[in-house]
Amino acid sequence: MIRILTLLFTAAGLTACATTGPGGNLASNAFDYAPQRSAELPDHHFGYVLSSDAGWDGAMIYRSTAQSIDVDFTFSDSGEDVSAALDMEEPYLNEGVRRFTGQTQDGHEVFILLQAGPCGNGDQSYFATLVIGGQRYRGCASEHAANDRWSNYLADWMPAIDLCMSELRNEADHVTFAYSTASGTAVRMADYSGNRWECITVNDARVNAVVPLTAVDVRLGEADPIFVRSELPARGEACYIYETVREANGTLIGAFGYDSCAGPRAPVS
Repeated sequence: MIRILTLLFTAAGLTACATTGPGGNLASNAFDYAPQRSAELPDHHFGYVLSSDAGWDGAMIYRSTAQSIDVDFTFSDSGEDVSAALDMEEPYLNEGVRRFTGQTQDGHEVFILLQAGPCGNGDQSYFATLVIGGQRYRGCASEHAANDRWSNYLADWMPAIDLCMSELRNEADHVTFAYSTASGTAVRMADYSGNRWECITVNDARVNAVVPLTAVDVRLGEADPIFVRSELPARGEACYIYETVREANGTLIGAFGYDSCAGPRAPVS
């Protein structure tokens, strides 16, 4: 997985990064520590599972080589099976979405777009649009990986995120992590200068406490990715590359930010 993201960031042209300080930009020094990562796993552990209420399903599996990333795509609908080798559109996360193109074995064009957002009942993390041989399909997708990111459950965390950011009177610039507690949800946030807090809610209805965090108080998977509750920031700002998060009607919820300078931090197991 680490090798996959390194290749993606290289393709995005973000291998040389400059840090930014306070004054409206994200603080790249918000995590001044050697990030703890999970054990390296074969890259075919990462991909997406796709499905629809219409009855079709599919899968996308990433396979990396020394210089590129291939995506194996399979699709099944009403007993008809399709497979294709896909390429990712460059630059990576162009306009904040994931795009893939390729051809089936019999020459039909394939296009896939994944838009981050609460799909279905909110239990899937991407809206999926597929065009196979001119036929359009719409459904949902979920990330498939050896470890689970906190951001895959953003819809569950949003009430607490809004509550906690309001409690800090919008001083917090972005969310670095969220997790369930016995009483509600804990949300970790940071400001432009790298100051960090943990906000703990009671039933996601009120804030129980806001506690400052030290640089060594870091959870596994924290900041992989960050979440910005605002308009899409500039591409490459403070070494970050951004993915838009939207509602089903297209309304912008915010953006996930992936640190292309420090590299990925390990998802929560």
